[in-house]
Amino acid sequence: MSPAHDSKDHPALGILLMICGVACFAVMDATIKWLTDDFSVTQIVALRSWFGLPLLFILVYLEGGISSLKTTRPGAHILRYLLVLALSFSFFWVLSQMKLVDAIAITFASPILIAALSVPILKESVGIHRWSAILVGFMGILIMLRPGAGVFQWAAVIALGSTFVYATLMITTRALKTTESTAALMFYPQVGMAITGAIFVPFFWIDPSLGELGLFALAGTFGSLGILCLTNAFRLAPAATVSPFEYSALIWAALLGYIIWQEIPDKFIVLGATVVISSGMYILYRETIKTGRVQPKLPGMSPDDIGQ
Repeated sequence: MSPAHDSKDHPALGILLMICGVACFAVMDATIKWLTDDFSVTQIVALRSWFGLPLLFILVYLEGGISSLKTTRPGAHILRYLLVLALSFSFFWVLSQMKLVDAIAITFASPILIAALSVPILKESVGIHRWSAILVGFMGILIMLRPGAGVFQWAAVIALGSTFVYATLMITTRALKTTESTAALMFYPQVGMAITGAIFVPFFWIDPSLGELGLFALAGTFGSLGILCLTNAFRLAPAATVSPFEYSALIWAALLGYIIWQEIPDKFIVLGATVVISSGMYILYRETIKTGRVQPKLPGMSPDDIGQ
């Protein structure tokens, strides 16, 4: 794994990890959506966390054992735990209420939100070009949410809220990359989730069958693999290089949604997602212009410039 102090870029590996991470999350999301028919979100969060622990412990061992978990930023890890907790509960509930592809399409607002959040959180200056792209991106979000329409769903609003939480989580990942190991960034939120689940799941417990336990194990394993891949993708390559490949999630979501539930994306979701993706790509392009670093095929930027 990439050590905490390694700041060298590895774009090809970062892109591969992003694609793999997005695919892992799509499988996890589809599995969780399946499980929401019979189990509470609380039980799903708990078991997903528990089944993700073996891979986490292997990662800690490979990165040097207990020493890889040393930190001088306990408050930041507590914040990340709270963000992961809020993200899991909100998005897992959304999956129970919406089409898989619709829910994931709304999460594409994350680059827009990261750019907007960079002003108050990272104290970055955002110029007129990127503010314009942010505003256009929010228009795309409104197209997907359709406020005032008869088909308006509060689940879509919660999905946008979970995307806001995800954007904040990604900003913390970048802010801590030079001082914290990958193992530490994953360990504290995941263990916190597992403990929280153990406390509350007895009140919501339903005995799963052997096959359902297999689905929980699948969700937990792919969830941890996805987190590992995305965390290292943003470590190993500039955000402007790897972020566009996050949009491949729409392909996986549409494919899985159609195969499992015969879901077809709503035309407003497709239109809104197109606007949001275009705005996000333009923001990444402006980040590249600002840093003045252009790679031969894909735009690049400083690893510390995410969300400007």
